[in-house]
Amino acid sequence: MVMKGSGSCLYIHGGAWRDPKVDSKSFAPAVEVLSNSSLKDSIAGFASINYRLSPYPSHTKDPSCPDDRSRNVHYPAHLVDVSRALLYLDDKYRINNRYIVAGHSAGACLAFELNNWYLPVAQLPQPACVLGISGIYDLEAFIEAHSEIPAYRALIENAFPDKSVWEEASPNKSHLSENAKWQNARAIIVSHSDEDELVEKAQASYMLDRARMAPSANEKIHFLPATGAHDEIWESGYILASLITKSIEILQSSPKDSIITC
Repeated sequence: MVMKGSGSCLYIHGGAWRDPKVDSKSFAPAVEVLSNSSLKDSIAGFASINYRLSPYPSHTKDPSCPDDRSRNVHYPAHLVDVSRALLYLDDKYRINNRYIVAGHSAGACLAFELNNWYLPVAQLPQPACVLGISGIYDLEAFIEAHSEIPAYRALIENAFPDKSVWEEASPNKSHLSENAKWQNARAIIVSHSDEDELVEKAQASYMLDRARMAPSANEKIHFLPATGAHDEIWESGYILASLITKSIEILQSSPKDSIITC
């Protein structure tokens, strides 16, 4: 983690809530690009957040063990971990209203789930911008869109074994979205690539439709088209860095009722 002051970029990785090979280090290629870009002097810092994972005993190279407490959790544990990380960063660096949170795939779902409801004794820092990339925002629709592939249902049931919480955990339809942190962000950005082979573009549409119900939606809701396959977006570094750069530009042109220095 690198932090120097105000105006920071936080990243939440994907990996279907379970893949040990997709972790906080997946942000490194984009950080390298951004650190050598024209924005290098205006982004105050970067942080990439890890969280406990759901079981993955069938992983070919690094299967989870039943006694590994870091790889045997379910919703909302992933979200609680991300929330605690934000509280830590706010306590140490005072990031309230001074950071962008970007999430990819499952990480985009987590970014749009952020809500004080999960840690009621604490106040999560408000992001200035929420960027969801290749996100999964409607769990039931995600399964239905890939009904011919049992693995899709299996991965959702693995992270969310209690089906009664699927609607609550879906940012596009959750009753908790009324108080979600994205609601009060100055910029709400959804991104998707037409080349994504794993997550259907309809997911982006679901979140955009829900976001347009937010206060002052016309001024702050944006769609950013991405390029590349699902994992290529973060693997290349350049695609993710470009989306973050464009998000900063959108944020800088937004109303300055709360300021992020990037």
